[in-house]
Amino acid sequence: MPESPSPRTALIRGALWTVMTRWSIKGIGFLNTVIMARLLVPEDYGLVALATLVVAGLQAFMDVGAATALLRKAEVTREEIDSAWTLRLLQCVATAGLILALSPVAAMFFNEQRLQLLLWAFAGGMLLTGLTNIGPTLALKNYQFSVDFRINVYAKLASVAATLGSAWWLGDYRALVIGILSGQIASVVLSYSLHIYRPRWCTSGISEIWRITKWLMLANMGTFVLRKGDEIVAGRIASTHEYGLYNVGADLGSMPVQEIGPAVLRALLPVLASIREDTVRLHSALIKVLATVNGLIWGLSATFAVAAPDLTVLILGDKWQAAAVYVAWFAVISSAQTAGMPLRSYLTLIGETRSQSTSVWAEFVVFVLAALVLVPWAGLMGLVYARLIASVTNGGHLVWQVASQGGVAPKGLLLAVLRPVLSFGLALAAGSWAVAHIDTLFLRLPTGIALTVLVYAGASLLGWWLIGRPEGIESMARERLQQVIRR
Repeated sequence: MPESPSPRTALIRGALWTVMTRWSIKGIGFLNTVIMARLLVPEDYGLVALATLVVAGLQAFMDVGAATALLRKAEVTREEIDSAWTLRLLQCVATAGLILALSPVAAMFFNEQRLQLLLWAFAGGMLLTGLTNIGPTLALKNYQFSVDFRINVYAKLASVAATLGSAWWLGDYRALVIGILSGQIASVVLSYSLHIYRPRWCTSGISEIWRITKWLMLANMGTFVLRKGDEIVAGRIASTHEYGLYNVGADLGSMPVQEIGPAVLRALLPVLASIREDTVRLHSALIKVLATVNGLIWGLSATFAVAAPDLTVLILGDKWQAAAVYVAWFAVISSAQTAGMPLRSYLTLIGETRSQSTSVWAEFVVFVLAALVLVPWAGLMGLVYARLIASVTNGGHLVWQVASQGGVAPKGLLLAVLRPVLSFGLALAAGSWAVAHIDTLFLRLPTGIALTVLVYAGASLLGWWLIGRPEGIESMARERLQQVIRR
């Protein structure tokens, strides 16, 4: 029997596989978006985005976290695995029923009658999703990350092929719907063809799973309302065209950070679970991961925010130019939201799911209060400002929770986050200055990006050296460089 990898090796390997998975998916999706943005109009994207918003909301409110219950345990039985699959199937059936029942209400709320038919189609896709094999979750638990990679990439290729073919044939929003459903079907088929596990109906372990994940379910509800609350308001107060600009701009701006932060964290929970009994080692690993994630994401967001005005037009075309402001702001917001994710994983590990739920709903309250003040003054941009304020507030609250309830030294947590944030500010200022003083596009874009990257890297290294060179992305880079030199 092969020897299990060390926690650090498993985390790095898992992060690399997940980065490959997400980047492959996003790379394929990005090319699809570049083509589709020229075939369709913002209104088409806005209509489908409203439908997916409703589906994602109901899915979040029904998500019982069955997969999380398996990942957080060192050992699981056949009964627990099958119970998790059964619970997820029941969850999807119930969600599909709610989608059908609420589709007329959603059409009335967003004042878009075409929405009802789209929701009926997505309800069928939800039923199919419920049949997905639980085997890929077991593969992830056993550090077999290539299974997840192949399922997601092959399903995305199927989705894109169906989308492009339908767009050429139909030429409107229906192509996006066909692509989404095709990807769901492919994902179900691949989950069985690429893993040998075959789930069976079992309900005996559901009560135990519910005991573990009930607070996570409440947290998922709060996370959705918080992360998508602005889109719900935007869909209500804006036209389908304006909502399309807002939605696509937010997705494009969030894309770089969302493909790094969550990728590293996908492997974090099972790895931390393997060293849970060694408190010193556990706390050290948490701070290292926190520093590494923040070191990566804030540099990415600074670079993308500087380049947003030019990149938006280059990627999407002139008719999407108004989305550039959302691209820039959501590049920053995505970092603020991702910065504390390692702390959420830690709270889940130690069983403080109730605290995590409280944190999410507290962030939502801050968002609502900020939006009530800012939206009447700034319109859709008021929602953007409210998202940023709520995310920053929540980050501070998570640090306090992990320090007070998890026993982790607050100084290490704060330094892991504040140092890259300060570097981000300096890099953003330098890159913005360069962009503002260059008129030629093909000189402005590379100069702005290069200066932003150089300033961020220099400021990060200086801060790392000043605080005593702690372990993080800088130390990992130094170790790698030393290995290359020795060879």
